[in-house]
Amino acid sequence: MLRKTIKYLLISSLLVISLTANDLDLKGNGINITYDEDTTYVIKRMHDEECRTINGADPINIWSGNYANPNLPEKCVKKFVTTVGKITPMNINDKIKTVGEVEVINFIKESQTNKKMLLIDARLPDWFLQMTIPTAENIPFTYFNKEKYPDDFYDVLEMIGAKEISKNNYDFSKAKELLLFCNGPWCPQSTFAIKTLIKIGFPQEKIRWYRGGMYAWKMLNLTTISE
Repeated sequence: MLRKTIKYLLISSLLVISLTANDLDLKGNGINITYDEDTTYVIKRMHDEECRTINGADPINIWSGNYANPNLPEKCVKKFVTTVGKITPMNINDKIKTVGEVEVINFIKESQTNKKMLLIDARLPDWFLQMTIPTAENIPFTYFNKEKYPDDFYDVLEMIGAKEISKNNYDFSKAKELLLFCNGPWCPQSTFAIKTLIKIGFPQEKIRWYRGGMYAWKMLNLTTISE
């Protein structure tokens, strides 16, 4: 009975997820995003027919790659960082919302007409230039460090709609809605930026965190851009 209940709950959850994803048409035409008035992106799940046909959902190919199947093309083998960083918890605290890919896409869609929303790639520029999520602004986590990078810190304040009115006293009346990410659950860069924002008093209800980051985004083969 318990096994049947668990199976039912899993199927129900998958149906909810499927319906939500289908609403965004990520496997079809994708979502058109206009950025800076003259740039258009299409966010969708990219499909390589060769990889889909050869790899499919074969657990041997997925878990072992071309070690188990030497005929598997290199482009169809997924690679992940597994030996660095520290695994982050699912939630930073009870005020900051952790979001997934569908919520990130909805945030991007809404930000087209709401200029008080900002998607932040908190990674260092070398990572950002290789690949990022469409419309993301690169604000490296180091720039949130006022002591080491004061000039960059004040640029950050301007970008997020805040200003310092006296020493360590900030005005957040025009603070933007922020969504931050970095490389993935093992990456501390976005959490460093968020914790710094908390320290200076930025309204936590205006902060969202995409824990999965670039690795989860790329794992789902969603649209990426490079600068």
